[in-house]
Amino acid sequence: MWRGTSVTATLITGCSTGIGLATAVHLAGRGHSVYASVRDLATSEGLRGAAEEAGVALTVLSLDVDSPESIRAGVERVVEEAGCVDVLVNNAGVGDLWAVEDITETDLLQMFRTNVFGPIALIRAVLPGMRAAGSGTIVNVSSVSARIVSAFSGPYAATKYALEAITQAVAVEGAAHGIRCVAIEPGFTQTPMLEKALSSLPSAEGPYSTVAGFIRALYEDGTETGGNPIDVARTIEAAIESEETVIQHPVGAAAEWVINGRAAASDQDWVDLWTRTTEEEFGSRFQELFGDPP
Repeated sequence: MWRGTSVTATLITGCSTGIGLATAVHLAGRGHSVYASVRDLATSEGLRGAAEEAGVALTVLSLDVDSPESIRAGVERVVEEAGCVDVLVNNAGVGDLWAVEDITETDLLQMFRTNVFGPIALIRAVLPGMRAAGSGTIVNVSSVSARIVSAFSGPYAATKYALEAITQAVAVEGAAHGIRCVAIEPGFTQTPMLEKALSSLPSAEGPYSTVAGFIRALYEDGTETGGNPIDVARTIEAAIESEETVIQHPVGAAAEWVINGRAAASDQDWVDLWTRTTEEEFGSRFQELFGDPP
């Protein structure tokens, strides 16, 4: 377990909405000195309003994870004001849905830039200070897509697999220096990112139109029944405070249901699921494999 001897300086990325906003407000309420970053300060109104409503204080700063200069400036500000970054929460990310055949190299690189290269740059920026302090926690917000890959999630899942590999490496490289690194694995969560992912699905035409229909049905259900961002925030807090060395943290029973269901299904059953020709057949077979949701 890592606990600071004074107020914990916590830098969180991607705080304008969703998981980042909920985590910033929640941790501020739990006594952290939160530096909540957004790419564009013009988008921080919702964050500021949520903090005011909750009666908590936090610092909003501009940080674009796609920009090395912005990352450097953001970390330097926290260090200047707080002495060091005690906790880093890499939350900013994108999650558009693409068939592997359809995604362009430009779009693929952009997804990796935001979901992988940016978090790595932030980790590299905070590690020297954490090592000097002899303590620190790095939290990477991953996804159940690092455990289960469906149609149209290949590019996104690839970034989360990569992020979890980095998480594992930093966990073992930093252990002797008192530095911990963990991955948080939400399932469907009711955020603008989920809605944007749904809108990125291709039209009803094309060679993957049937499979796209299956994914659309799953995501539409997710927008209605998905978890609350505060559940992710609480999981992040629990991971920060945990006395156990656990690297992967699924968020709630629904995430564990998906992960365990895929682990129990054979590869043959999983692949055959996607050869169904109607949503009814797909849904029925999905339930046979995974059982009823929690």
